[in-house]
Amino acid sequence: MTGWMHVLDFLKLNRLTGRRMNIFTKIMIVIVLMLIPIVLMFNYSNKISTDVVEKELLQVNLNRLRLFVGQMDAEADRLWKAGYVIAKDPDVVQLQFRSSSDPVYSWLQAKKQVQEKLDLQSSTFEWSNKLTVYSPPSGVVVSTNWKQQYNAEYFRNPVQDRWDYRLITTERGTEQAFLRQLIMPFDPKKMPENPSLYVEITFSAENLVQMLDRLKQGSAGQPFLYNPLYEPIRSSDSEREQIDDMSKSFAAVIPHNPGNEGSIKISYKNEQYLVNYAASAALGWYLVDFVPMTQVLKPIDQSKLIFYGASLMLLLMGVSSVALLYRHVQKPIYELIRAVKSLRRGDYGYRIAHWPSNEFRYLIEQFNMMSTDIQELIDKVYIEQLRAQESSLKHLQAQINPHFLYNNFAYIQSMAQLERTKAIVAFTQHLSQYYRYTTRTEQQLTFLADEMDLIRNYLEIHRMQSERLEYAEEIDEGLMSLLLPRLLLQPLVENAIVHGMEGRKGKFQILIRGGRTEDGYELIVEDNGIGMQEDGLIALRQSLQQQTSSSHSIGLRNVHQRLRHYFGESSGLLVAPSSMGGLCVGLIIKDGGDSDL
Repeated sequence: MTGWMHVLDFLKLNRLTGRRMNIFTKIMIVIVLMLIPIVLMFNYSNKISTDVVEKELLQVNLNRLRLFVGQMDAEADRLWKAGYVIAKDPDVVQLQFRSSSDPVYSWLQAKKQVQEKLDLQSSTFEWSNKLTVYSPPSGVVVSTNWKQQYNAEYFRNPVQDRWDYRLITTERGTEQAFLRQLIMPFDPKKMPENPSLYVEITFSAENLVQMLDRLKQGSAGQPFLYNPLYEPIRSSDSEREQIDDMSKSFAAVIPHNPGNEGSIKISYKNEQYLVNYAASAALGWYLVDFVPMTQVLKPIDQSKLIFYGASLMLLLMGVSSVALLYRHVQKPIYELIRAVKSLRRGDYGYRIAHWPSNEFRYLIEQFNMMSTDIQELIDKVYIEQLRAQESSLKHLQAQINPHFLYNNFAYIQSMAQLERTKAIVAFTQHLSQYYRYTTRTEQQLTFLADEMDLIRNYLEIHRMQSERLEYAEEIDEGLMSLLLPRLLLQPLVENAIVHGMEGRKGKFQILIRGGRTEDGYELIVEDNGIGMQEDGLIALRQSLQQQTSSSHSIGLRNVHQRLRHYFGESSGLLVAPSSMGGLCVGLIIKDGGDSDL
């Protein structure tokens, strides 16, 4: 009634003011008028459907328990029938007539045959079980349970007409199990006075625990097995206190509800529980499953919510706001998604051209500004990286040239004083070719053949100054066309001369070798110099990974960083002891790097 009053007041207000109602207002009035009969109809239908659904849920839960009890009884009956099969087996029957005078071998052979049959019979069942055969006349015991002691005292009180629940000893220790004994000659009404054979079948209660775990999966209930004489059998993850309390409540109610199955309601800790139960004809236990009523009624409440949601959706479908929603909300969102995907693909120049006249205008404007800022920032960072790389290369060249140039001038001066014109001519030719190559900073890449010409000039300059210097090359001819950054190999040769030759007496040898590897190339410079200790090698390798390093390794670090930049992170500098006795430093170039080379 309150809703109707609001509608009438709204209509009266529009009539008095003389304003015409727009389409949206008219639609809202129609929605309100349609909502009232729908709600009334739903309340009536929901009451009927609730009763039907509740009965169906109870029947479904009870059917689950029936199926579980049926499977449990069927497996127990199969085990019990196996006792008849074992008792009729010829080898088992012969155990009753064994005499102590029989040969030992014959005894052992007979027991082995029975043992194999028991093991085979035991393995055919889904449940883990133990099978035992005991013959009182001969005193022979054969069992798949080698931990339990079987004798006449053990079988003093046999149980044949039902499954007994007791403690047994197995290889897993002491555990609860169900046990039943078949006594021969068999008489279902009374026990024979002089039994000739006992066949005992046992299965662990853990089998039922595992079945309860499977029953509990996908269900809100807490199933357990109940017998008034024993402690309940629970699932592995159930709460002991809760199961014990529920079993006591069930024990108080079940005498007033005769029958092998049914449903009752129990109050526990101020909450109502629906308890379904079914009796096991084979074991004599009840399978009990209790579920909070809130969980039982949850599907009904969900159906109610679904109905309300569906009704609301149907009503809203008549509202023209769907088109407005698409135009003013969905379309701008699509534009933003498309723009974000473009940014992820690296198209930082993408801009949104369509600007709606609502709240999304601000988001799109900010997105375009953000894209512009990101593009400018990336351009700045890229330019700075290029400048840093160029600066690093020029710094390396500047580091190499001055010290080397001073030494060469000193050598030329000494040769001029000795009037060794030919030596001066040869020396200056090597020197001019060396500096012609190193001062060409506009060309950043070169072939290995050109780099080796530089190395030869460099080594000849040093060899003319020190006759004890010798060098050799072992480089595959096909490798000479390899394209690589300039001045990568020269610092390795210089390092060998500066650090390896000093302190070395006699001939100083340098070997430059290169070839193809399984996953790339390698260019190695080895010498027979003084080498480095292990701690020094470790410190040198660590310095190669740092952004700043000590002055004695800055050349090698620059080479290492340039290798990684041009050929990928898997490439780099190798530093190791040389088989020649000195140091081995090499360029390791891997295929498939992230460089454009």
